Order: sequence, then structure tokens, then C-alpha cells
Amino acid sequence: MPQSQIEFEVKAPIESVWGLMADPEMSTHCIPGLLVCKVTGPNTNLWIMEFQIGPLIKRIEMNSTTVEVDPPCHGKWEGKAKGIKMSGEIDLRENTNSSTIVSYKLKLEPKSLFLLSMLSFIEQKLENDVRQYAENVKYHVEKDN
Repeated sequence: MPQSQIEFEVKAPIESVWGLMADPEMSTHCIPGLLVCKVTGPNTNLWIMEFQIGPLIKRIEMNSTTVEVDPPCHGKWEGKAKGIKMSGEIDLRENTNSSTIVSYKLKLEPKSLFLLSMLSFIEQKLENDVRQYAENVKYHVEKDN
């Protein structure tokens, strides 16, 4: 099962970082390939994204559920779409009064034959997307602080 993890520092208080990462509508700007996020319930969302591997683009509609939340330090979600399961986890800790360390994990579990046949490409894409997500979070939080 492909997974990627990153730890990075954001020059902002933990509450500001949590505010962006825990708000589905705000974090839409940070997630590579995410077109829209619709809140469907108190702990559920519909994510509409484009998953691009090389010249191939696949549109995915994923239903996600928040399974753990301990603001402003921890959150975990799981999602399901046709042919794939995903899960993500964030852990935040104060580094200083104006700095936060973020640990972010993303796991994919491809189920379709198409995605299973592209496992090495998916692993590389996952690494790139997690890195890009970290850069986007830093940018969006730091510009407002």
C-alpha cells in the first residue's frame, strides 16, 4: 500500500495551522488535484478530485469521514471511492509560540486493476503530492500571520 509522510515547520501558532488544516473548504486550496470539497455531514465530506498520472487523468469522487479528532493537535480521516481507499493523519505540536511542527501522513490502497498496474507511478505521485501539500499549507497559513 503506497504511503508518504512529511514533517515540516509552519511559522504560525498551532491554532492558525489547525484552523486551515481542519477546515475542508479552506484546505481545498492546499490539496493537489482537489477541485471541490462539499461538507455532507458533521464528520463527512465529498471530495471531487482529479488524479493525474502521466497523460492519464481520472476524476475521483471520494466520500471521507473524520475518524479521530483532538483539536488542535490531531486529526485522522478515511475515504472511499470507486477503486481506491485513502486515509490521512495530521499531528501538530507547538515548536515555539509562533511556530508549529506538522507531521502529515497519506496512505492509498488501490483496488482497481488499472490503479494496481500503475503502483510505481502512484508511489511517486504520492510523494510529490505530499510535498506540494506541505508547501501549500505553509504558504496559505504564513501569508495570513
